[in-house]
Amino acid sequence: MEQNLDEKMHAIDLKQKDKFPLTNQISQDFEDDTHIYRIIRLGKESVRLMQEFKWEKKLLKEEEWRRLRVYQRRGWLHYAIFEKEPYVLLFKRKITKNKRS
Repeated sequence: MEQNLDEKMHAIDLKQKDKFPLTNQISQDFEDDTHIYRIIRLGKESVRLMQEFKWEKKLLKEEEWRRLRVYQRRGWLHYAIFEKEPYVLLFKRKITKNKRS
């Protein structure tokens, strides 16, 4: 019975891994009056690293999200955790006079 449960859990883990893209995916930017926002869905290797570091339930500093192979210009802030999908990172950055820099 216990072995059967272990096999089922292993099958669930394999299905979960299949739902992640091969590489990180970045959304189109969107904005409001003060910030530009973007969503990054982590790829398989980045998910593995995040699990290894046990970072699923914390806001990441720039050096941490860069370790997950998230590459973007400086100034982006990981500002929220999407609890249902911890491997989807929500970023924002203040709009400046040259807002696309």
